[in-house]
Amino acid sequence: MRIGNELFRFFVGGIFVVTVDFGVYFFLKLILPLDVSKGFSFICAGAVGYVLNKYWTFKFAQASYIEMGRYAFINLMSLVVNVVINRQILNAWPGAILVALSAATAVTSIFTFVCFKWWVFRKAEA
Repeated sequence: MRIGNELFRFFVGGIFVVTVDFGVYFFLKLILPLDVSKGFSFICAGAVGYVLNKYWTFKFAQASYIEMGRYAFINLMSLVVNVVINRQILNAWPGAILVALSAATAVTSIFTFVCFKWWVFRKAEA
């Protein structure tokens, strides 16, 4: 049942993280190019997500530079996937910003949960 609890917390925390992502994106798109806005919003959301996932979702209080490096790597990979999906959808359907954002978010959410659960915040075997 533990994975169910983690998945629930990931989902609830994800709602907050997505709110940060969307809010920053919609604000910045008024003054910056869409791809730059998406990159910045994703980074801001990633910082919020780190704190939520580490301490609340996976309850991983152990300090670790390896964990931080893994988290940064997965978020960098997610950033690339997120921006590419966002751009491809906007190329196919100009103006479909909400569709692009939602699709990019859904794909990267699944990817990050799997990577965070089984690689980044993995408890060391005793």
